[in-house]
Amino acid sequence: MKIRVLLLCLAMLPALANAEIYKWKDKDGSIRYSDVPPPSNIKHEPMVGKKIPKPTGQAPLAPVDGDITKAIDRNKAADKAEEGKAPLSKEEAAAKRARDAEAQKKADDAVLAEKKLREENCKAARSNLATFKNGGRIAKTNEKGEREYMSDAQIDQGKVDAQKDVEKYCD
Repeated sequence: MKIRVLLLCLAMLPALANAEIYKWKDKDGSIRYSDVPPPSNIKHEPMVGKKIPKPTGQAPLAPVDGDITKAIDRNKAADKAEEGKAPLSKEEAAAKRARDAEAQKKADDAVLAEKKLREENCKAARSNLATFKNGGRIAKTNEKGEREYMSDAQIDQGKVDAQKDVEKYCD
């Protein structure tokens, strides 16, 4: 039985550790401590726990479509449109944060996909350039499935094209 009580206390300990403690002076001037915030008209300060930043209600300044200047212009326009509006309710603010987070995730996914594609293109371009620089006979397969060997002019042109691709896709 003692072990169960001990385990229960240990299980509840993290929940108690996250409680926020407030300190304020009451109308008599004595200092009060509580885990319940005082009424809104009384000045107080949190004593323990994390300070949670209040949402600003503005969209983040991250590019959404990959074009930074367009994203900045959209954010400025959104800020101007929100200046005359009343503050958002908690539900509206949460929905706005969720939309903003989803847009940020899509932008991050697009940037990651573009980076991966550039890496694959770079690898292929370097491989093609190495093939053309090694020299020798280079063959391609035509539409009929037959092997055709490239002429020296075609190899030289392929080398130039492969070098352009390396410059384009590799940093």
